[in-house]
Amino acid sequence: MQFHKFIDKLQIKFPLDSALKNDIVGLQLFPVADELEKVLVAYEITDLVVNEAIELEADLIITYHPLIYKPLQIIDYNERVGRITANLIKSNIATYSIHTCFDNFENGSNYILAEMLNLSELEHIEQNPNYPEKGFGIVGKLNKKQDISLFIKHCEEIFLSNLKYNEIGKANDIEKIAIIAGSGMSFYDKVESLEVDAFITSDVKYHDFHKANGNMFIIDPGHFEMEQYILKSLTSNIENIFGDELFNNEIIISCSKIFTNPVRYSSGDFTKEQIKKL
Repeated sequence: MQFHKFIDKLQIKFPLDSALKNDIVGLQLFPVADELEKVLVAYEITDLVVNEAIELEADLIITYHPLIYKPLQIIDYNERVGRITANLIKSNIATYSIHTCFDNFENGSNYILAEMLNLSELEHIEQNPNYPEKGFGIVGKLNKKQDISLFIKHCEEIFLSNLKYNEIGKANDIEKIAIIAGSGMSFYDKVESLEVDAFITSDVKYHDFHKANGNMFIIDPGHFEMEQYILKSLTSNIENIFGDELFNNEIIISCSKIFTNPVRYSSGDFTKEQIKKL
């Protein structure tokens, strides 16, 4: 399949202007040729993911997390991003980041978690300015009010991690919940205005827990932990886009089998359970 036709078709489903402002999405390493046969879908790119792509003879890696967040001043083989970039170029493997295009997707990252938490009456935290059917973050309700301790236990089972949360919300019973997978505290004021009982997001700072006390519960399961279910769903959605091409053997799409979470835990062997979800 021609590379540019693949990208055009992918962007119809995940348009680049659906991403959050200033996000890094789209092609990061451009292809050498316009022919595309094999695609690897990964959560993010590590050295092991590069090795996997080389072994699969992939022409393209589609990732959720972008590889290059900041402009590279130099390509240093002793530095992680520089080394990975150099090895990808040497192996003629292009990369494409989908990131918040998938967060804003109608069945994207936050919808996955809302479904796992059995939330209903779903609404976006922030409407996408370019696409009325898309939006960032999810607000929904439990079927009935639940004690925070029971809800925390339920979250532990879903996210497979040691959770962090603040001391007090408005009440111990919660019903209305906001979700932003990944780092979502920049949306705190917007979430607070929605009068939710709990806000689930990651990378929460110490003083933000203080800020939320008495207003809402903040629950931080961890960054990877909130996004660990994205890879399978992203791969499935991409396969659906290219169903005809897969059927005609024009392209092969593979889901990465590499576990990339760099975080380990002082108590509880969550890593083994997370690996099982791949």
